[in-house]
Amino acid sequence: MRPHSQRETRRPANATSAEAGFTILETVIALFIALVVGFGAISLFLFSTSFNTGASERARALAVAQQKMEQVRTEDYDDLAAGTTTETVESGDYYHNDLRTFSVETTVENDETTTPVNRQKKITVSVTPETEGNNFSAGAVTVSMLRASDELGEN
Repeated sequence: MRPHSQRETRRPANATSAEAGFTILETVIALFIALVVGFGAISLFLFSTSFNTGASERARALAVAQQKMEQVRTEDYDDLAAGTTTETVESGDYYHNDLRTFSVETTVENDETTTPVNRQKKITVSVTPETEGNNFSAGAVTVSMLRASDELGEN
């Protein structure tokens, strides 16, 4: 019998194939699959960012429309001339890279269905964000109201 230090340790011949590691080809295929899945996740992240930016612009457009509507409410009824006006409004902060531009269209129409005629006006404010790049935008935000004359009617 040999001493312990000289003993050879051999694996059985049939066990070597069962304990083999990954080949380079298997590793490359696994990395390729992980790469494809990773690019899919990145594209979803970019779409989500674009969608959230568009939703933020739409919320800000609604705030601009409400501000314009409040300005129209402060005007005298007789000063509201029928017609359409268009202006460009900027909202946000230039120094924090948060400045956005909006196109604001205000339409005033005389409502001829009232008795006596023209005692009510329909006011519509439509705000469209001027998007930069490929941001998602669902279009214009429109706010409408009816405003009546403060003159007393007939009983």
